[in-house]
Amino acid sequence: MSSRAHTESGRPRKLGVVTLLAGLAIAGGLAWYLHGVEESVLQSAKAQAELDSDKPPRPLAEVTQAVRSLKLVTVEIDTKVKVERGDSSWRGDVQASIESPVRLSYGTDLSRMQADGVTYSPLLGHGAYVIKVPRPTRISTEVFNAKANELVNTGWLRLRSRAGEYYLSQARKDVPEEARELVLLPEDAAKVEQVTKEQVTSLIKTIVGDKPDVLVLFGDAP
Repeated sequence: MSSRAHTESGRPRKLGVVTLLAGLAIAGGLAWYLHGVEESVLQSAKAQAELDSDKPPRPLAEVTQAVRSLKLVTVEIDTKVKVERGDSSWRGDVQASIESPVRLSYGTDLSRMQADGVTYSPLLGHGAYVIKVPRPTRISTEVFNAKANELVNTGWLRLRSRAGEYYLSQARKDVPEEARELVLLPEDAAKVEQVTKEQVTSLIKTIVGDKPDVLVLFGDAP
């Protein structure tokens, strides 16, 4: 009797243990399933975020049109041009020189930007607009003759009022042409391009906002 009672009383405990283990198994399976669903949702959200990150904050066509409307961006370089004219003879030499301040203006015509001049790259920073603009070219040369320094040296039989003024007038006449023929030093040319990029970047920021990065390249750059 005692043995049977022990056996029968033992069955509920075994069933209880089995029920508990089954419950844990079900709970574990549910947690694994929910974790899988959560991971799937996260992966889907992450994939959608990556797709969205490929899209520019503003449509490229809008940005392109806005950039073209900015038209001309200019950079000025102040320099000088010196012209010397003279003659040598038995009566003595005559040398006339004039040095005039010159302002060279370089411009980038944004209205001429190509249709594919604006692209968007999600791989640069937090996403960046890549803008290709025409390389700056000289658009004007301004000579300030009123601020010119003039110098005349004449020989012992040469008169400044005649020979000196003649060659000085020749030098004055040739100043504009010499100014147009000026070629920028490499460091000045680099400065023009750098300032142009900075100005264009600043203008683009007013269109797309401060969050996206802006990379300005020249149209003939790779």
